Amino acid sequence: MIPQEFIEEVLERTDIVEIIEPRVTLKKSGQNYTGLCPFHDEKSPSFSVSQDKQFYYCFGCQASGSALKFLMEFDRMDFVSSIEHLAQRVGLEVPRDQKSDPGASQKRKSIYEVLDQSTSFFREQLKSHESRARAVDYLKGRGLSGEIARDFGVGYAPPGWDNLMSKLAISNADRQLLIDSGMLTEQVEEGKTYDRFRDRIMFPIRDLRGRTIAFGGRVLDDDAKPKYLNSPETDVFHKGRELYGLFEARKRVRKLNKLIVVEGYMDVVALAQHGVGYSVATLGTATSTDHIERMFRIVPQIVFCFDGDNAGRNAAWKALLSTLPAMEDGCSAKFLFVPDGDDPDSLIRREGQEKFEARIGKAQGLTNFFFQTLGSDLDLESVEGRAALSKLSVPLIAQVSEGVFKQLMIQELSRRTGVDSEKLLGITGLDRSSPTRERPPPVNQRQRQLKQSGLGEHATRILLRQPDVANLLDDGGLAKLDGVAEWQLLVELVRWIQQAKDTSPMLLLSHYQDGPYFDYLRGLAEQDPMLSQDQLADEFLDTLRKMVRENESEQKQRVIDDLTQKPLSELSPVERDLLTNHRRSKPQS
Repeated sequence: MIPQEFIEEVLERTDIVEIIEPRVTLKKSGQNYTGLCPFHDEKSPSFSVSQDKQFYYCFGCQASGSALKFLMEFDRMDFVSSIEHLAQRVGLEVPRDQKSDPGASQKRKSIYEVLDQSTSFFREQLKSHESRARAVDYLKGRGLSGEIARDFGVGYAPPGWDNLMSKLAISNADRQLLIDSGMLTEQVEEGKTYDRFRDRIMFPIRDLRGRTIAFGGRVLDDDAKPKYLNSPETDVFHKGRELYGLFEARKRVRKLNKLIVVEGYMDVVALAQHGVGYSVATLGTATSTDHIERMFRIVPQIVFCFDGDNAGRNAAWKALLSTLPAMEDGCSAKFLFVPDGDDPDSLIRREGQEKFEARIGKAQGLTNFFFQTLGSDLDLESVEGRAALSKLSVPLIAQVSEGVFKQLMIQELSRRTGVDSEKLLGITGLDRSSPTRERPPPVNQRQRQLKQSGLGEHATRILLRQPDVANLLDDGGLAKLDGVAEWQLLVELVRWIQQAKDTSPMLLLSHYQDGPYFDYLRGLAEQDPMLSQDQLADEFLDTLRKMVRENESEQKQRVIDDLTQKPLSELSPVERDLLTNHRRSKPQS
């Protein structure tokens, strides 16, 4: 068994658009994405993906679910394989024991909250702290406007050891939460705890839902070290996968078709300031294949922007090596090297948006950069040099997925070495590729119909709208509902919510997405109970009370009906009194 808390964490960290978009062509339509449904034949798109709700729904065949359900239906993965696939993408390892930590979800929720509070604190310090002038002057000197600073949530961590701690650590529990979120540094041996970020420009790092998951802090004085300081790994932050500015890029550019990878947060913000709002930066790590795959799931083209010196070209080569395994037909990677003495920030300030984007258009393609770098120290006029180029190239080309791009790489190697491509394939073994896995057709899951009373459906509808109302029901109240066949699904929902401690409508539905009543529940979830949020709790409890009263009345009526079928002489005194009182209570015609 996989703990429910782990499944929830995986789904919280997964962006459903990233899962579906490589498999279904989606177009942005308002707040959602639309496309042709992969689960039935259609000519007009009726398949909708909500990034906010992390849910998909087809208005044609009514297929719906979370990212987990999509993998199970589309790729025909089983439940465990789907979880393993999603977990691997977000950098988590599936727990192999049956222990469950009910507090894990609440802890992550609390970390998100304290990071949001930290964002507000740093932004306020940039406006009001007595030392803010240095930070403001620095940002103005870099050409940043108040509007761009606002859009990226830029703030200021003032000098001092405990500014943030004094503001947010009201209790020992708050203090521990700030430590767990990476905002405080604890030196156990010396018994000291202090703010991690001090006298730095603060850049909140956001996930694709816009939640702050970490911070990057830049010094005001370039002589100070380290120049950039990032949050440590936490329960909500894994820097090997995240990209600074990705949330902002998707928000700023309506139709995102390329991403520029730069080295620093300030480069990202400065480019956006000058109209190039589609840049991202890694978080103190080299660009990884995980980074590349994540970007290719969003855009077809990546442009790496590095310094033109040796260090920049070495970084570009490492980025290329990470890109090769992620390259597929339809994807493109380019390399832009800025002039000596410049970085993207200074270059765009000097040249402006138009000239900078002209440089992007002329950036060097991956194939050209690949062969140019490998052949830079070889004499390609000699047989030995061309043989060496082949020996260096083949293991790297082998990493590319099968397709047209790989064949074109092989043809380019053939052109540069002078060896016929067919012979090259046979000699090097590049023709021995594993067969591509075909996707089996989707299977429609049979769903059971469920009969519930009108009151039962109303209560279930409220529960799906606001699951936490289940916690208002104690064991005694739940016992009054238990035992009635048509209420068992409602009772099960209440028990699961109470055990999960922390849930949401999306997680509640995803928990039941492979059960026999998913269609029924989804249908209720799509209906509006026509009540305001503050009315739902009272309405839920009132509905349950009515259900209990009706059930008691129906049970009594069944007893009366049974008694009327028996001769009066066979009834006990108690049964005769019950029947007599019932007849007396009936209105006379």
